[in-house]
Amino acid sequence: MSGRAGILFAVPGTTCPEARNAFERMGQAAATRFPGIVVCWTFTSSAIRRKLAAQGVEVKAPGEALLAMQADGVTQAAVVSLHMTDGMEFGELAEAVATFVRQPGSRMTVALGNPLMVSEADWSRVLQAVLSELPGTLAQQDRVILVAHGSIDPQGEKTLKLAAGRCCRVDPRLTLGMILGSPGRDAVVRDCLAAGVKKVWLVPCFVAAGYSAKDEIAGPGEQTWATALTQAGIEVVSVVKGLGDMPGVVSVWLDQAEGLLARTDAPFYS
Repeated sequence: MSGRAGILFAVPGTTCPEARNAFERMGQAAATRFPGIVVCWTFTSSAIRRKLAAQGVEVKAPGEALLAMQADGVTQAAVVSLHMTDGMEFGELAEAVATFVRQPGSRMTVALGNPLMVSEADWSRVLQAVLSELPGTLAQQDRVILVAHGSIDPQGEKTLKLAAGRCCRVDPRLTLGMILGSPGRDAVVRDCLAAGVKKVWLVPCFVAAGYSAKDEIAGPGEQTWATALTQAGIEVVSVVKGLGDMPGVVSVWLDQAEGLLARTDAPFYS
């Protein structure tokens, strides 16, 4: 079988079927930009993979996905990390890639990309894309709150703090909040009140808007970000779609894929 090039999108994963549709759309965008290239997916969260397996849905772990691509004749592969930051799960992905490359009989050249927040240039492009995707017009006193999962990993926390600071440099109306970590929901609400903010756009900082986006951020539950902000007297516009459904953000990932493929000397079309 002749050699082929491939892209492996590596995402933490989700058990929400509707959210997984975003992955399908991203895969289609990649296939359109890079005709003839193999497009595959892996979920890096073992817990998500176990839950899906119990539902009869099989998703390969990173090492398994790379082996399957190699068996399918792929000789050059770009592994595009769809993680937001370089915390524990990205570290596990990097180790899985390194283990695959080191194993005897490995015949595939692999290049691994960095999460979005690691590169200042990539993250700035993401923020500009988010601003361009907002429904309605953003006033001077308004605020756009991107809500990320957060991280308890020291490296992940460091990168998140840098990303939060870069938000202000792109546009002072941008704020990065964390479900896990700082600034959390209550701190962001207090900051909005202190700044006299009357209206906010809530944007999930995930690849796909799954259960967390609905149940912890935008939903009507007592503990959601939307409820906390509303109870504080702030008008809330919930943007219930993930970054993977924003063409400007998808372009960042596809540009990264192109660069990774070039590092492997893979043939591609752009």
